Amino acid sequence: MRSCSQLWQVLTLLFAYSAKVSSFIVQSLQSPIMSSSLSLLPTDSDYDELAATIGRTASGIDSRRLHDCVCLVTGASRGIGKGIALELGKQGATVYVTGTTSSSSSPSKDSSTDTSVSSPGTIEETATTISQLGGTGIPVLCNHADDDQVQRLLDRIEKEQGRLDILVNNAFRLPPGGVEKLNSKFWEQGSEVWDSIHSVGLRSHFVATAKAMPLMLKSRENKPANLPRPIVAMVSSFGGLTYTFNVAYGVGKAGVDRLAKDMAMELTPEGICVVSFWPGVVNTERTQASVANGDWDKYVGIPLENAESPEFTGKAIVSVAADPDNMSKTGTYQVVAELAQEYGFSDTNGRRPPSIRSLRFLLPSYAFDKETRAKVPNWLIPDWKLPFWVMAQGAPPKKED
Repeated sequence: MRSCSQLWQVLTLLFAYSAKVSSFIVQSLQSPIMSSSLSLLPTDSDYDELAATIGRTASGIDSRRLHDCVCLVTGASRGIGKGIALELGKQGATVYVTGTTSSSSSPSKDSSTDTSVSSPGTIEETATTISQLGGTGIPVLCNHADDDQVQRLLDRIEKEQGRLDILVNNAFRLPPGGVEKLNSKFWEQGSEVWDSIHSVGLRSHFVATAKAMPLMLKSRENKPANLPRPIVAMVSSFGGLTYTFNVAYGVGKAGVDRLAKDMAMELTPEGICVVSFWPGVVNTERTQASVANGDWDKYVGIPLENAESPEFTGKAIVSVAADPDNMSKTGTYQVVAELAQEYGFSDTNGRRPPSIRSLRFLLPSYAFDKETRAKVPNWLIPDWKLPFWVMAQGAPPKKED
């Protein structure tokens, strides 16, 4: 524990030193001579326009990459799951969308979750948008804590499609109590937090994958032309590596990553890829609601300038799924922002958010105050990434404004 503490102290000093250097740079930029010279350099908007142009070009070239693919995205009425489903649909896929929020029915039995923050979105709305984007959206009311409902879901896909090409395990249940309960100590939470997070968020991933496997094995015999092989995508986070929120959350995400790793041992001989995806800070409907009611600043405090859209993770999954060499990633965890650099895709706004382990994310989030963040453009900060073993040493330093 002492070495962990010392390591984070060193990082804190690094952040503080970098903040001083950045302050010096800002003062230099404000001098008349430097301001005149730097006016000739590309601005943020120039980079945004270039990134957007590249993104549009890439989108045009790679459109319909998942044409005729049959996909299942669990927990897709809102948030990251919805963003993933929309990107799959945009590439021409048939996407089964599950969730417990439906416009045509009351919530699925035993689907209790946090109700302290109301969030918009239903499975029907997601499915409709998928169809508008050029795919085929099919909403299915399903509580992934109920194995029988999951089995009925897979039986329906078998009857209607005969196979399953892409499974995205995204369903996650935030326990009652909201952000405050999520950030409390484990001895204060009670077992319901552990059970909630692990029932839908870990166990549900295993159950869905196990029940879907017969259909995914059939996909090998009749897979779409543009899909190299069937793929299972697990939505996890940096919380599987470094302390985030609470004990139950970290154990759950670490379990998801281990599922991908160990399933790959058994699925590699079958020619099926399985990858765990790590989004960064995502600007979901729940994030926006937390900002509005003050919970974000109180319990999280990270600025959202470098936040990702829910669709960003979807772009990553599309890119890996369509990659003929994706078996080189099977059994691993992949950072969404770093996949964007590898495959060359941008977020919905044309920008490319930095990886959470990049100084380009860490300095604005933990070392810069609001004024410095406004003056120092991202391109001025080195995109140096901390090794994963450093990230695994504990929680990041506390931000002090």
